[in-house]
Amino acid sequence: MALIEAEHIRKEYPLRRGARVLLGRGGLRDWLAGRRRETFAALDDVSFTVEQGEAVGVIGANGSGKSTLLKILAGVTQPTSGRAAVHGRVASLLELGAGFHPMLTGRENIYLNAGLLGLRRRDTDAVFDAIVNFADIGPFLDNPVDTYSSGMYVRLGFAVAVHSDPDVFLVDEVLSVGDESFQRKCRERIGELREQGKTIVFVSHDLNIVNTLCERVFLLSKGSLISRGGSQETIDYYLRQTGSDEGVHVMRADGLEAVFSHGRVSVYRHGREVTAPGGLHCFIDSMGTRHVSTQAAWQVVDKGAAHCRARGVMPRLPVTLWWDVSIAEGALHWRIDAECARAVEIAGADAHVHLPTRYRDWLYGDLEGVFPDIEPGDVTWADAAAPEATCREAAIFPEDAQGDGTALPPVDFALASSQPYLRMTLSNTDFITGCRVLQAGIRIPSNERPTPAGTHELVTLRMDMEKDAAAIRERARQGRVVTSGPLAARFDNGRVRLSYEGEELTQFFHVYAAILSGNLWNDSANLQWETVERDNGTLRATGAARRFPFRQHWTLRPVDKGVALEIVLEVLEPWTAQEYHTSVVLRAEYERWATEHESGAFPEFHPSREHWVHANRDYTPGRWITALSSSLPSVTLENTSELVETRMTALNTSYHSRSRVIQALCAPQGGEGAWTFEPGRWVYFEGVLSAAPAPGEHGGGPSC
Repeated sequence: MALIEAEHIRKEYPLRRGARVLLGRGGLRDWLAGRRRETFAALDDVSFTVEQGEAVGVIGANGSGKSTLLKILAGVTQPTSGRAAVHGRVASLLELGAGFHPMLTGRENIYLNAGLLGLRRRDTDAVFDAIVNFADIGPFLDNPVDTYSSGMYVRLGFAVAVHSDPDVFLVDEVLSVGDESFQRKCRERIGELREQGKTIVFVSHDLNIVNTLCERVFLLSKGSLISRGGSQETIDYYLRQTGSDEGVHVMRADGLEAVFSHGRVSVYRHGREVTAPGGLHCFIDSMGTRHVSTQAAWQVVDKGAAHCRARGVMPRLPVTLWWDVSIAEGALHWRIDAECARAVEIAGADAHVHLPTRYRDWLYGDLEGVFPDIEPGDVTWADAAAPEATCREAAIFPEDAQGDGTALPPVDFALASSQPYLRMTLSNTDFITGCRVLQAGIRIPSNERPTPAGTHELVTLRMDMEKDAAAIRERARQGRVVTSGPLAARFDNGRVRLSYEGEELTQFFHVYAAILSGNLWNDSANLQWETVERDNGTLRATGAARRFPFRQHWTLRPVDKGVALEIVLEVLEPWTAQEYHTSVVLRAEYERWATEHESGAFPEFHPSREHWVHANRDYTPGRWITALSSSLPSVTLENTSELVETRMTALNTSYHSRSRVIQALCAPQGGEGAWTFEPGRWVYFEGVLSAAPAPGEHGGGPSC
């Protein structure tokens, strides 16, 4: 049952102008002439209900209409329009000294105030001692209350109100006057009233008390009522926009909401916060000091329903930040410019988007992964994916991305910036901060410093929160996928993932290349992949070795019978390799293998096997090798080069990895000696990856 009902309450007050109230504009002369007086709305279309036994908090900045709302509920004033109904006995504590007569004693005022609250004298007699004990004013009980301190006023008024056995208790900010001991006693008493099923409406600037005492919290903002569900959510929303009005603006469109507040943006979707407490903010690094956007003096210079432009003057740099924030088509757009009053030594800048740890999965370019848990021992930030200079798109997905529409949405990020030194990174923070972060940062080379006077773009970022998770993943995959009929080869930074009609055939290392030099293996997945380009159906990628003097240039293109793979080795200085190979690492369901020289079954995996084991016995140079399965398509690795001699081999990985391998091995005759490469470009591998429905127990070959 609702004990409090508020329907479309509007409360207007006339604007007054001091001494001009009679003679000036809007004064007596205008009133006599029938001219309309100017008004302002303290409350505007406020509607809510409070159920019996519910404790509701009301928060908001000064002048937002909190006290006006309580006065309407208490019947002290009437709304200009709308309706307010409160059922049952109401006790209210609205302002200091309300209901007291200053010339009467404390004792006399107890009976006076209790009578105003509806208690008969005998009812007041029954609780009189409890009131006096609670108020703790015994020595001053028979003194006039105009001799009382503000704290004594509050203690006496609160004591009378809570002992009047109200059905509804309305409390304004007066508790802030009391000392800590009395506030603690008040909180305990309000808790007792809650346990007794009393209905409480509590106005306070003490957000901790509100969060502790209230199941629901309403936020009043310029006379409008805002509710964000739980008390903590509403309090967080309020905190995101505290500060002077000139540095705050709220934008709404397409179910999204962005709160700009003094160098930070908090983002909401359908009323639920998407960002973590840090929100969106930025840094500038100069002279060994990190200057944070929230330290600047901000002013919103242009604003609309779905956009704002803000200027932030940095306190210790001759730099003014310009932020353009807007919402369009389900996405937040954020551009940061730096206006340098003179040449400034700027080493770098970062834009950060902080997101809660409920975001678990990430997509970086077309790489996928899972954020590790943030542990108490994590005292530094850690990258989730190795940063790539060419990566301009990323996404993160919550655990409940496929929920009912109220869950956190997938967030699709894209950089759209002409800044040449910009790099995108996905990270975990330290344990104290406890969130995921997308960083868009620039590091300016020393030979291009200082940054000259003028306005310079730092970052332009788009956050799309309306895309489906599956669609985001599919888009990323297609960017690096080469298809030939049902066979798809997806490049994954030094590896190629093979799938057939959507079912992945490879695992672990997938298709990769490795070189043994100085008894050290250097796998293609460990190269630093610098560029990935797509030209029609052909994909080209370049990766540089960290340890050895070479690069690899990979080309993938569709051909009639599969996907052609070409690997060119670019050697930078004379270098020796003992052997090298190109391998296809397949699922454990592959049971047999075949070359043009022999065929056989892959052996069983044994727990004692910690190393890879060859299954074939004939290492005569050959052209192809096929892996066969009774449940999966056959996969063939074919060498089509006339320049490179390969030995086709079949292997099992370790027991832990549980994978089958078909391999094109390049090794000196007899397995002894080494390859010597002079600087230049060398064909490493040239061939075709193909797949076809399983031909049966025997067969195979490059024509499959």
